Amino acid sequence: MARGYVSLLVAVVVVAGVLHAPTPVQGFDFSAILSSVADTAINRLYVDREINIVDHYCTLNRSPHFYRWELKWRATVTCPGWTPIKGTARNYYSPNTAEREATRDFVRKAVDRGLIEKEDVTEWL
Repeated sequence: MARGYVSLLVAVVVVAGVLHAPTPVQGFDFSAILSSVADTAINRLYVDREINIVDHYCTLNRSPHFYRWELKWRATVTCPGWTPIKGTARNYYSPNTAEREATRDFVRKAVDRGLIEKEDVTEWL
């Protein structure tokens, strides 16, 4: 009797093994992973965003570059509908410092040209 149960168990296992179709093997897609990593890196390195300086629409652009074999950052601030002044910052180790200094440079130039009052932009200086 035990022999019948063993035979039945073996038959069930064989049928289950035959009926269960294995999934097809897919190749490793290295290009998709590389593309995803590159997109993420580019989006974090190169920044183009809008900022508001004294109720004026402005753009801030930040990008990395190599200077004397070191990674440095440059940034520019422009306000296209308001003035042709361009605030710039180059060769900073920190991306945030480059952004801050480009904004500060823009505001200083705008104050020097009389477009805004120094008291209105103390937070940027």
